[in-house]
Amino acid sequence: MFDPLELIRSEARAGRTVLLTAREADGSVETREIEPYSLRPGKAGERLFYYCLKRQGTRNTHVRAIVAAEPTGNGFVPRWPVEF
Repeated sequence: MFDPLELIRSEARAGRTVLLTAREADGSVETREIEPYSLRPGKAGERLFYYCLKRQGTRNTHVRAIVAAEPTGNGFVPRWPVEF
């Protein structure tokens, strides 16, 4: 079975963006191009922290809300240390 987190980790280490599809708090599903930076534990489970190119800011989402991840092939210069 395909593991989106493995793809995100691999692309982050290589300095490439990812198309992340995730379920939002209101139940809608959104796809955005991201620069992945880290996974962090939280009270409600692990969260993925990233920079959203669409919104031009840092964001995070619950790992359980991730629906899919696709490589873009687009490189990025890290704004912060990549912690994967």
